[in-house]
Amino acid sequence: MNNNKMTLLFDATILVDGELDNGARSGVYFVAKNVLEGFLKKPGVNVILLAYPTRNAGLHNLVKKYHYNASILDEANATSKSVFFFLKINRQLRKKFFKLVLLRKFFSGIEFVLEFGYEKIYNRTIFRKHLEKKLQDVRFFFSPLTDAPRYIEQNKQIKKFIVLYDVIPFKLPEYECQKNNKWFHYFLNESNYYFAISQSTKKDFCELYPNINENHIWVTYLAASETFALKKSISQLEMVKKKYCIPALKKYVFSLCTLEPRKNLIRAVKTFVLFAEKNHVDDMLFVLGGGAWNAFEERLKKETDVADLYDKYIVRAGYIDDADLPVLYSNAEWFVYTSQYEGFGLPPLEAMQCGCPVITSNNSSLPEVVGDAGIMIDWDSDDQHIKAYEEYYFDEQLRKDNAQKGLQRSKSFSWRKAIDEMLRRMSNE
Repeated sequence: MNNNKMTLLFDATILVDGELDNGARSGVYFVAKNVLEGFLKKPGVNVILLAYPTRNAGLHNLVKKYHYNASILDEANATSKSVFFFLKINRQLRKKFFKLVLLRKFFSGIEFVLEFGYEKIYNRTIFRKHLEKKLQDVRFFFSPLTDAPRYIEQNKQIKKFIVLYDVIPFKLPEYECQKNNKWFHYFLNESNYYFAISQSTKKDFCELYPNINENHIWVTYLAASETFALKKSISQLEMVKKKYCIPALKKYVFSLCTLEPRKNLIRAVKTFVLFAEKNHVDDMLFVLGGGAWNAFEERLKKETDVADLYDKYIVRAGYIDDADLPVLYSNAEWFVYTSQYEGFGLPPLEAMQCGCPVITSNNSSLPEVVGDAGIMIDWDSDDQHIKAYEEYYFDEQLRKDNAQKGLQRSKSFSWRKAIDEMLRRMSNE
């Protein structure tokens, strides 16, 4: 890398959204946060943050909250602050009236008009006045999710680097409606460069778009935060169990994911109940971490014949605070993540880093993450789910062995490695 400072633009829109709404903190949010903080720690890197114009006020709040040593491409003004405030209220209203579909669509429509109408006007007036000067020394643009804004895309001196996660809408029929989403087209630009989060992801993109320049895609594995570590404190576990209504004397299995169909949570829960009933298990529960549990319960009742036993074996923990996750991982008997398809699969890595044995699917990127450190099964096999539960439940030594293997394997993944690889690739182009 050159001795001169490397100046790059970082699209922080998804981080601002995560501050607006905890529910928006998906895996991509944490990828963005860890990559940004990794860039900021590098003495040879100068980071300039940008976001949608309607997020300018939120961007300043983000920098202030986390004490980020980064400049911002645009100055917040009274208009953007007002719009940001409305967006924040709007999201709270949408959460409050989640079941009222028409009202939710109305709020979304207003947000759409604000987002794109305001951005169009803003870009043509105030924003343009100092944009050219701000971009004078910039040579790199990095986005953790979407394509570059038009004013960046049109700037030939700036090289664009974007993270590729998965091709879910093209792999799974239930997501076909998302095929026209904006970010599934930016990679058609052969002048851009990409970081694929797994070999599986790179393979999928290259198969889907055979004309893409394969040499412009580099596999860069993600990592779990260093906060995920073995935490076996009895007092901490007691507090966390009490906080999430987990019976103090019960052992538990843990799962953490959204309720997307591909996450296969209905099958994981159903087969746990079947396993518990078959083997007369009365000392263990299945703890679910995540949100939107009302919708989950409705689906469980509709799609399974074990809904009547739900309360006997399942604990709905809901949204888990970041500080509590390592404790839940570390003290679980095992972790379940039998997804139908993943671009990477960060939760199993977090679990392994906390010394928790895992059960995952044997598809897509998950074998790259888990290797031989867990039990891998077919995502759509009830029998294999039940058998995996039985293997761990009745074999304490297997749990211990896989916990140790997971701890060892997790050391192969680090944000330091990922950041160094990204910066090396960027500086060499």
